[in-house]
Amino acid sequence: MTPSGPSKRMERATYEMIRPSNGIGEAAVDVEHPSCRLFLAESTIPNAGLGIFTGIDLRDGDAIAEPDIIVPLHDAHYHATRGGIDDDLLWFNYAWQPSEMGMHFDMQGGEALVLGTGCVPNCNFALLNAVEEHQPIYDHAGLHRSRDVGTTGFTGFHGQRMLATRDIPAGGEIFVTYGENWFENRPEMSSVPFGENYHNVDVFLARFKYLALKYGGGSTTGGRNDNRQADGDFSRDLWEVVTAHGWFGTRNANALPLTFEDASLAQSIGSAMSRLPYSVRTPEWLASHGQCMDNIRPGNSTITQAGRGAFASRPIPEGGLVAPGPLLHIANRAALYLYDDDDDDDGHAMPSGAQLILNYCFGHGRSTVILCPYTSPSAYINHGSGPLTNVRVRWSDPSTTPHHNAFWLEEDVDFLRKTNAVGLSIDFVATRDIRPGEEVFLDYGPEWEAAWDEYVRQWEPPPGSKGYVPASMLKEPLRTLEEQSSEPYPDNVIFYCHYDYHPGDVEGSFEWEDDWMELRLGPCQIISRGAPSMEEDAEEDEVVYVYTTIMLTMDQVDTDMILTFMLPLPRPGEVHILTDVPRWAIEVRDKPYAKDEFAPRAFRHEMMMPDDMFPEAWKNVA
Repeated sequence: MTPSGPSKRMERATYEMIRPSNGIGEAAVDVEHPSCRLFLAESTIPNAGLGIFTGIDLRDGDAIAEPDIIVPLHDAHYHATRGGIDDDLLWFNYAWQPSEMGMHFDMQGGEALVLGTGCVPNCNFALLNAVEEHQPIYDHAGLHRSRDVGTTGFTGFHGQRMLATRDIPAGGEIFVTYGENWFENRPEMSSVPFGENYHNVDVFLARFKYLALKYGGGSTTGGRNDNRQADGDFSRDLWEVVTAHGWFGTRNANALPLTFEDASLAQSIGSAMSRLPYSVRTPEWLASHGQCMDNIRPGNSTITQAGRGAFASRPIPEGGLVAPGPLLHIANRAALYLYDDDDDDDGHAMPSGAQLILNYCFGHGRSTVILCPYTSPSAYINHGSGPLTNVRVRWSDPSTTPHHNAFWLEEDVDFLRKTNAVGLSIDFVATRDIRPGEEVFLDYGPEWEAAWDEYVRQWEPPPGSKGYVPASMLKEPLRTLEEQSSEPYPDNVIFYCHYDYHPGDVEGSFEWEDDWMELRLGPCQIISRGAPSMEEDAEEDEVVYVYTTIMLTMDQVDTDMILTFMLPLPRPGEVHILTDVPRWAIEVRDKPYAKDEFAPRAFRHEMMMPDDMFPEAWKNVA
């Protein structure tokens, strides 16, 4: 289910026809790691819920997990307001800013949902050891909107990597930064320490050491000579006095070493690093209390229209875990509806579609509840019924999966609506032995198949789709306006240049300066292309061009398609030309909402949870 999301888009007639006889796809078997190398388990941060842990030693720069997919949740607040729906989605606590995933040119507002490891890591400013690469790949695995019915049913954003930023020992928890603003905007997080708080504590510890040496007989840990025990008692007593009357309830207080022994260690290695031992689980503990996150890995699916699929990394026995599935719940599926400007006869907004994330979630025909797995490669698992099916879902066992609150299954939908926390989990398990490299398939249910068949029956290529080419796939060099007269770019492509226009600015021609990269972007066009040159840091034989560009004016652009951070635009008739613009300073992008993920009338349907598994208490639709 990545660029194939839950592959809600394959024609049933093609299943057996194109499936290789051995069922083995393109994803390689992980022969280097025959046992699990990534675990989902309880975080080492108290009350932080789940975390991810490496099962192997990682070096600085290593990829931590298989690549993730990214699903846009576009303009969620706007659509919820139009529909009169409560938009306090759990997703907002697990999402990234679109700009951090390269989606900020594609939509006016919204979130970037990184399905897989990108949603899981906690933030511990003392021990940050990983970063999201923020360079996703965009393509639809060879499918095209002009000929392929499945193209708009899954996300083309994929290949998102999380990288280690320093060596991490086997058993170590993965930590990324959320940014201080994330915590400052949440009153319940007011005592979470930041980096500067650990620095403040280090300054305090230096002062503490000075006092201990001055008044404790020359030792901070145990004295020396005949006074060793007395000196150690003095230092320990001083520590207890200071911490007992310290900055309780503050970020500084929570950055203090946890014990007197840790404080002694922190005086030499720093208060942040003194926390490291508390962030590491033993292999035995992870094997008993964690769930393996890398039993499957992505690759191009063996099924046409499915894009990418999930393949076994190693042998998975019948009944064995294929992937864990902690769930984000949505009490009212209408929170994922999209609304245009049309109202019904009574003035009520009419839904025109649904968010793409719906294709990656579970539901039931008699319920408004939607359940979205968010932490593992399960998003790659495609639909397969009959003999294709080799995976099923079941509720997790609370005795081995403590983050699954089984009593929630007895509560009503209103309870879910009021509960803004993760507390449910399913397991994807093998229904038979699965060989390494074999693609795994889950039956999405007859309702889903019927909806897909009807969609296929009515599908037609959207108008103008034949010439569509994603901006990321355009060839270099950029064509000038004159060249475009005979060889135009697709209508979906737009160029942006850095130029901080303000009404009344002097017109003219301005030479590009490197510090202009800090200026905001505006739509532009290529007037001319300079002679090719070689830059010092360019790859061997790489040709580098410079360009002359002109900023587009208000009358030359559909302002409804220009993002807010790019306004204002020059007034009609004004001429603002930029010379000697390096290629790397020109953004070539799809126009907002031009990508397949935002196509109107696209296939949207949740996977259907088996009726005997779905709680009766949640069946609130007749």
